[in-house]
Amino acid sequence: MDRKIKISLVVVFSAFILTMCTFYDQGGAVVSTNGLSCQNQTDFVIFKLQQSASCYYQCPDQTIRRPQIAERFSASSPLYSASKEDLDAQFCGVALQPAATQLSVTEPPIALASPSPTGDIAATVSSTAQVSPSPTRGTSVAAQTPLLTGGVTMCDLAADLINFRMVEPVPDLTNKELEVQVADRKTSCYINDVNPSLLTCRIPGTVIFPARVVARLDNAVVNDFTYDGGGCAKLATPLSQ
Repeated sequence: MDRKIKISLVVVFSAFILTMCTFYDQGGAVVSTNGLSCQNQTDFVIFKLQQSASCYYQCPDQTIRRPQIAERFSASSPLYSASKEDLDAQFCGVALQPAATQLSVTEPPIALASPSPTGDIAATVSSTAQVSPSPTRGTSVAAQTPLLTGGVTMCDLAADLINFRMVEPVPDLTNKELEVQVADRKTSCYINDVNPSLLTCRIPGTVIFPARVVARLDNAVVNDFTYDGGGCAKLATPLSQ
């Protein structure tokens, strides 16, 4: 009887140990150019395998953050291609720079009509006016070109941040009025300082993906697509002790 009890205790203890095991990838840490370094690991939790990563990041004030990510970290991870500004906001509490105030496009002045010519000169001017129609006032040629490719390089539901990939070459938005809506709600956006090909935007609260994304330049729609939320993650960012 005592022998059976001992065997049962050994089995229970072994099972308990298995639920606490963690195995780290032998290839070492995965390091991104933005300064984020993560060691992938496999955890045995209640007889199930779970993939995660223990990360290391140094903030601008030289403090160290060690976030835990509930997935494997690789070159395809949203945080791998995130900018340092995004990581500082996510892990270090550094406030993102607000989007710069955009100035409305000023319509060109209307030219005064010249005195009407006479004779053959009048006929020539009239013919020229018919061949070369005048452009519509207030029309923006750039507004007809898409601004976003529809690609997303980072979507962090914990920090409410999302990076949209812009078309190449990146359009000049100087003196352009930019408006972005996610799920029919306006959001603030700005061109990423570290990677100017990205447009970083806030995810409005309570937004559930898939969601419609609409971008306007000078009140003209240049993008209208649905983002399915693929790659979005709610990342844990505990403070270092």
